[in-house]
Amino acid sequence: MLHRYCSQFLAYCELVDFSARSIQTLTIRLNELANFLKIQRIRSVKKVRYRHLIDFTADYNAPSIHVTKSRVWTLRQFYHFLTLHRIIPENIATGIPYPKIEKTVPHFLTQEEYKLLIRYLSERSDSSIGLRNLIIIMLHITTNQGFYETLT
Repeated sequence: MLHRYCSQFLAYCELVDFSARSIQTLTIRLNELANFLKIQRIRSVKKVRYRHLIDFTADYNAPSIHVTKSRVWTLRQFYHFLTLHRIIPENIATGIPYPKIEKTVPHFLTQEEYKLLIRYLSERSDSSIGLRNLIIIMLHITTNQGFYETLT
């Protein structure tokens, strides 16, 4: 029965113009859900409880934080569809929290690192490749003008 609802849902997603990549992701996550429910011996969408959805998103096959987020998104979309078509009375997936994904902090060279790099490349600028490398780093510095002013 889940397979039929998944097929209807994916057809609906195409109809409302989800991107091909989104539909691909939804398909993958719904297949994972089907496998999870099979292991849990749950045959009907109506018998799925919030606890099952939490176990699926957070624990099934030890997902990465990005997979967990993708699963939450998929479940919210799928259960919205199921409630829209009155297959289930309530969207139990709306309460599933999205995981917090920490932003990566970009790493920049410090002023001292730039000075060391310029000194190193200046000492090797007697060859064409050495001069090229020095010019590249100098151009990089000049494009970051605020930083360039602190070097001089």
